[in-house]
Amino acid sequence: MKKIFIVMGILAAFTAAAYAYQSNVDYWVVDGNLGVAVPALDTASNLNIGFDAGISARKGLDPDISVGGGLSFVNMSYKFPGAPAPFSATVFDLEAVYAPYVPDFIVWPYAKFGLGLYMLNYDSESGTGSAATSSSQSATSFGFMFGGGLRYPITNDFAADVEALFNQCSVAGGTGDVYDFVTFRVGLTMYLK
Repeated sequence: MKKIFIVMGILAAFTAAAYAYQSNVDYWVVDGNLGVAVPALDTASNLNIGFDAGISARKGLDPDISVGGGLSFVNMSYKFPGAPAPFSATVFDLEAVYAPYVPDFIVWPYAKFGLGLYMLNYDSESGTGSAATSSSQSATSFGFMFGGGLRYPITNDFAADVEALFNQCSVAGGTGDVYDFVTFRVGLTMYLK
């Protein structure tokens, strides 16, 4: 299954590159963001609010759509004492952004969708009652993210942005625990033309 996602990601990257080459759009978007990660759904019963940081670079396919990749890091502590390490995820993603040009607005909205490779460090419990033990585990999993944000143009080359993204990944090929969290970020966007 992982091989299928990798092949699909490579095909998507080649398709995007070919489309960008044919459409004569020549710009890049680079984002740097910092924020908080909030556990969601069932994950909220085990994890506390943590922090998030990320960077991404995307190539413009047309004036409104850009595709590329990103790297982000999420860290959230466990609610129960005695956890050997906090939950953390290093995420490599392929992402697409739709950011329509709306010159009459003060802020510009955008929508983002991505597929990611999540490298997880999490706590695993075994046993029950007083015989329960905790150990730190690692796993690599596929997941997805979606959300959006608002950009405030500062100059023609820079914009400030706020963003919210829902992330979901699971361990053991989808048969293990599912981790859901929302990242709320602020950042700076740079347009390279």
